[in-house]
Amino acid sequence: MRKSIVLALSLTLTGALAQAQMKRSVPQPQQQSPITVKGAQNPGAPTFQRISQADAYKLFQEKKAVFIDVRSNAQFSLGHIKGALSIPGSQIISRFSEVEAGKIVIAYCACSAEQSAGAAATNLMNHGVRNVWALKGGWHDWKNNRYPIAAGPK
Repeated sequence: MRKSIVLALSLTLTGALAQAQMKRSVPQPQQQSPITVKGAQNPGAPTFQRISQADAYKLFQEKKAVFIDVRSNAQFSLGHIKGALSIPGSQIISRFSEVEAGKIVIAYCACSAEQSAGAAATNLMNHGVRNVWALKGGWHDWKNNRYPIAAGPK
C-alpha cells in the first residue's frame, strides 16, 4: 500500500514538472498593413508577416519601401527587383545598417513559401526592426508580374 502511494505521488510530481516545463505560445499583437489597399496579410503568431505582390508594387512605386534580396549574391546578379539591396540572409543583422531609415522593409527570396525571406523578417523583428514584411511569391512572382527588375551586381 505504501509503495502505491509513493508511486502515485511520484507520477503526479513528474507530470506536474513536465507540464511546467512546456512552453506556452503567447499570442502576438496583430499589426496593420503598411498600406490600406487589399492584399497585405498579417498572419498570427508565430509566423512572419507577408505582403502581397500588388501591395509591395504600390509601395515600390511610391518609393516607401526598401526591398532586401536575401538570396546569394550570385542569384542576385542574375536578376533582382530593381533597386533592391543584396543582403544574404546570413548577413541580415550585421548589414542592416545599409537600409535607409524610415522605410518599410520587404524581404524576398525565391522560395515557394517565403522560407528564407520569412526567416530574415523574423530575425529582423527579433532585433527590434518594425515594419518588416516577406514578399508573397517572392522573386519569381515579381518577375512573372512583369514588375521592374534589373540584373548584375549593384
